[in-house]
Amino acid sequence: MRYIRCTKRKLYNTSLVNATFKSTYPINNSDKPRNEVAVVVVGGGLAGLSAANHLIKNGFKRTIILEATDRCGGRIISKQFGDAYCELGAKWVPINAKENTVYNMVQNMRGLPKKLLQNKDKMYVNTSGEKVDKPLPELIDILYKRLCSHIQFDEKYKAGAMDDLNNVHTYLQAEKSKLVNSVFKGEDRKTANEIFNSLIKEFGSLLGCSLEYVNIEHITKLQNGVHGSNHIYIPTGLDNILTILTKNLGKQQLKIGKPVGEINWFIPSKSGENCVACLDGDVFHADHIICTVPLGVLKIFSENMFRPALPQSKINSIKKLGFGSPVKIYFEYDANTESWLKSSLRPLWSSYGVGAEITWTKQVVEISKMPKSNRVVEIVIGGEWYDKIEKLPDIELLTEITKLIRILLKNQSIPYPSSVLRSNWSSLACYLGGRPYFSTGSTVNDVLTLAEPLGPMQSLLFAGDATIVDGFGTVDGAHRSGIREAQRIIDHYNSQFIV
Repeated sequence: MRYIRCTKRKLYNTSLVNATFKSTYPINNSDKPRNEVAVVVVGGGLAGLSAANHLIKNGFKRTIILEATDRCGGRIISKQFGDAYCELGAKWVPINAKENTVYNMVQNMRGLPKKLLQNKDKMYVNTSGEKVDKPLPELIDILYKRLCSHIQFDEKYKAGAMDDLNNVHTYLQAEKSKLVNSVFKGEDRKTANEIFNSLIKEFGSLLGCSLEYVNIEHITKLQNGVHGSNHIYIPTGLDNILTILTKNLGKQQLKIGKPVGEINWFIPSKSGENCVACLDGDVFHADHIICTVPLGVLKIFSENMFRPALPQSKINSIKKLGFGSPVKIYFEYDANTESWLKSSLRPLWSSYGVGAEITWTKQVVEISKMPKSNRVVEIVIGGEWYDKIEKLPDIELLTEITKLIRILLKNQSIPYPSSVLRSNWSSLACYLGGRPYFSTGSTVNDVLTLAEPLGPMQSLLFAGDATIVDGFGTVDGAHRSGIREAQRIIDHYNSQFIV
């Protein structure tokens, strides 16, 4: 995909869009008919599209979306690669039949293929190419999921048994050690420890960060977004869901390639009206502005792109919440991989290597075939070093991972892939990361603070997957947060008009 990138230098250079704004609407806009209410949605990701779609369906025809890149969809990017559709961003949809969920929307899309995400047949292999018998990994998987359950955590918290285990990594490692030492003996104990470490790194792969940075609340508050619910995937690409959200949007309502430099959200009537100014000089006036830009962008630019400045409490919450960069890597091969890759490979790394040579390949969690594909393989990266791995040249990536596969399978004839597809979220100036998480310095209250609307008549609103607790960091959360903010505007006018 080609992106129109908004660099840090340009975003700071708001003089490009400095202008005098004349007031054409009264500051008290609650008596305006909804078809005259101007709403500007900043960001054309899932939250922005959902907000605009909900507003337009409810009569707010003067709603427009300003999207900085040359495509809508945000962190949903489906790419046809070889004989598969690969997801560079969001990957699946949680099964949740409640109103206004993505699952509910997908189920109503006739003719769209949907598949339940099945548990893969996993084969754990150590770096000597020795396989682990299935009963042991299956038992450890059960024990690990219990560790991640909020029930066990709540029991320990109430009993005051958490001590200073203030992050997910420390908590899981401490509990893992107790379990491994009490349940397993001899060689099984060593193998069990390595399998647990693999599962912990897989958790980190979902967030794109080391679990040392993640608050323990991420387990207790976000169970359904991590390990708790079943999911479906769309074999022909998750971006199919965007069609239902864009069908009511005309070219004048969805404007791509329009990076925003300044958001004026509360201007007294003598000076002018609320407006959003783009880097190309275009200015869009608004009664309401819904900001859906990613948390990574807010972290860098929130103190400079809003006029007046955001309240310090909101800026503090933006700074405290974490924003990781999950790495997505896919290999395409010229020939069918079935002859050598019959099940998912899970490399086990011996703990004796700690303190010795540490390489980025030790962050490889899983190597597996894409569902229904004969030639495309997915590599899951977990643990740490996301920025480093994202910036590695393709040749080093495919060389080192091929070397690893050959060691695990004891087969030096495993071919090199013919092409590589990978994500680069942390490098994209219009995203600067891929998924929010509760950092050790943040709490649920920071999410609630970020979501609070500002200004008279709710002139500035915030949506996105970092602004909602139930569904935090998921496609479901992004979708429902957009509808939530659109409904705030609708409710604001419902007391005045019945349409």
